[in-house]
Amino acid sequence: MANEVFEAARTILAIREFSDRPVPDEVLRRIVEAGRQTASARNGQPWHFVLVTQRAHLRTLGSLVRTGGYTANAAAAIIVGYAKATGQYGLSDVSRAVQTMLLTAWGEGVGSNWTGFSGLENVREEFGFPDDYEVVAVVPLGYPRRRVIGKKRRKPFSEVVSAERFGQPLP
Repeated sequence: MANEVFEAARTILAIREFSDRPVPDEVLRRIVEAGRQTASARNGQPWHFVLVTQRAHLRTLGSLVRTGGYTANAAAAIIVGYAKATGQYGLSDVSRAVQTMLLTAWGEGVGSNWTGFSGLENVREEFGFPDDYEVVAVVPLGYPRRRVIGKKRRKPFSEVVSAERFGQPLP
């Protein structure tokens, strides 16, 4: 039986080149909703997501995120922040939310990638996050510019999975 979630996890690739095709609002909302629905430590839900679709704002993001200049050419982007008071749990929770949004986007045929992670104080300020929030990601979204054909290079299963104890092969 096919598992769409596993298939998305197995095939997802980082996309950095986007077509001019707009992403429908309902698809963007579903992607953000997937992030909102993500589990969090003690159900704290420390996140806040800013969905950016205006071309001028996307260009601004592209100029502010050192690792994400290509955000300027995306159809949309999601800025992801969390309440600093939640500490390591907050960072873990938003990381989970970002991955959920990436997989949901991929399942919709929308490419994306995690940009940023540190040094996003300028994004926090520019897009109005309060001082008690940390911005940790900008997720550009768009349909891939060209057909995506890729083979992931992953270590062999036996090299990264053990049974019961580190280094013991899984039968």
